[in-house]
Amino acid sequence: MEIFSLKEHVSCYNYAKCIREGFSYYESSKTETDEGPHETDCILFVMEGELELSCNGERIKLPAGNMICCSRESMYRVFSEGKMSIVIAQFDNAVQSCEKVSFSQLNSLNSSGEKGIYPLEIRDRLQLFLKLLIGYLGDGASCVHFHETKLKELFWNIRFYYTRTEQASFFRPILGNDHEFKKKVLDNYRNARTVKELAQMCESSLSTFKRKFFKEFREPASEWLQKQMNSTIKYKLADEDIPIGNIADELHFSSQPQFCRYCKRNFGYTPGEWRKLLKNRDKTPGGLSGGV
Repeated sequence: MEIFSLKEHVSCYNYAKCIREGFSYYESSKTETDEGPHETDCILFVMEGELELSCNGERIKLPAGNMICCSRESMYRVFSEGKMSIVIAQFDNAVQSCEKVSFSQLNSLNSSGEKGIYPLEIRDRLQLFLKLLIGYLGDGASCVHFHETKLKELFWNIRFYYTRTEQASFFRPILGNDHEFKKKVLDNYRNARTVKELAQMCESSLSTFKRKFFKEFREPASEWLQKQMNSTIKYKLADEDIPIGNIADELHFSSQPQFCRYCKRNFGYTPGEWRKLLKNRDKTPGGLSGGV
C-alpha cells in the first residue's frame, strides 16, 4: 500500500534517513557480518530462517520466531546459510524508563551469577506488531516520531505479554547500566543550560556526574547537551508558525541576536536562512544534516 504524499514525508526534516533509534528490516539469502560495538542497545527479531550468532564468545542458534537483546558494548557475528529476514530495534535515550519497564526492579530478579544472552519466543501479539511494522517500513514510513512511538509500543508489548522473570533474563545484557541515573538526566536536561546545572538537578557533584554520565552515555555531558540543544532548535525552526524570537526565549537565550549567533556558529546559517533552506528541501545542502 502506498503512503499518500510520500515525497513530502521523505523530504521532511523529521524523516530518518539513518536510523539510530528505531527499527530496521533486512532480508538476505546468505549473511555473514561482524558487528559492534554500537551506539545503542538493540533487540534482534528473527522473522524467517535461522541465524547463528556469536556474541562476546557465546554461540547460539536463533530460529525464526525468536528474539534476543544485545548491549551496545557487544561484539557479535551473525551467520545464515539460507534465506532469512530480521527486524532490529535500536534504542537508547528516546524511550523513557516507564516504557522500557523498570530496569532497576528487573535487575533484582537476576541471580548474581547469571549472565549471557537469553532468547525469547516472539509471541502472537508481538508477531502481529512486527508484521505490521515491516509493512510500514516497506511503504517508506520512517518519521522520527513514528519510530519513537513504535519503540514505546514495543516495550509495552513486552511488558504486557512476558513475565517479569522472562523480562529480567531477556534484558540481562543491559541491566548493568544505571537506568535510574539515565532517567534523572532525561527528565531534567531540557531545563539545564550547563552541565553544572544538570548535575545539580540530578543531585550529584559535578565530578561524579561527569564520570557517571560518560559511562552511561558514552560521550562527555557537554557534547551530549549541545547535541540535544541543536536537535531541539532544528525541530522548532521546522515549524514556521513559531516566531524565531519565541524559540530564543523558550530555550533561554539572552536575546534573539545571541540565538542567531549560536545557529550561525553551529549550523553555518542564521535561523532565518535555515528556514528558507527548509522551504526548498530538494536543494537542501549537506549542512542541514550536520551540527547535531
